[in-house]
Amino acid sequence: MVVGQRKPIFKIRSSDGQIFVIQDWLIQKSKSFSVVYPFMKDSAQPLQTTVSSFILEKIIEWCHHHRHDDADQDYRLIPVWDAQFLNDNNGIVFLLIEAAYRLEIRGLLDIACRAVSITLGRSMNEVKVMLRVGEPEDVFNVDDELREDDEEDADMIPAIPAA
Repeated sequence: MVVGQRKPIFKIRSSDGQIFVIQDWLIQKSKSFSVVYPFMKDSAQPLQTTVSSFILEKIIEWCHHHRHDDADQDYRLIPVWDAQFLNDNNGIVFLLIEAAYRLEIRGLLDIACRAVSITLGRSMNEVKVMLRVGEPEDVFNVDDELREDDEEDADMIPAIPAA
C-alpha cells in the first residue's frame, strides 16, 4: 500500500438490517466473505449476512483484535484476551459459535469450542459434533496427542462449589 493511500472499506448488512463499515481484515478472517467479496467488490450493495447485528458486532470486535494473526494459527490454548472476551459474553457463546461456523471464521470457532469443551470436560471435536459445527468422523480421527491435551485442559477446570 502506498503511503497516504486509504485502506479499502467494506459494508456488511446484518440480518436485522444494520450496516457495518469495516476494513479488509474482517473479509480476510471469514472464508464466506472472502469467497463472495471478489464478485461483489464493485457493487454498491453491502454483503448480506444471516447474523444479527448484536452478534456481528461481537464478531467484528474479535476479528479486529486478531487482525494480525496468521490465517492458519492453531488455537490450542485460549489466550487471555479471548478468555476474557468469552467470559464477558458467556450468555452468547453458542450464538458466537453458530455465527463463526456460518461465516467460516475458524479461529473464533476453535477458541469458542475449546472454551465449551473445557467447561463440559469433552474434546473440542466432540463439542463441534454436538453443536453440529463439525463432522462426526472428526471425533474418531483424533490423534492421541490431541486427546491427551484435552484431558489436561479438563483437569485445569476449577471445582464449582455445590449450591
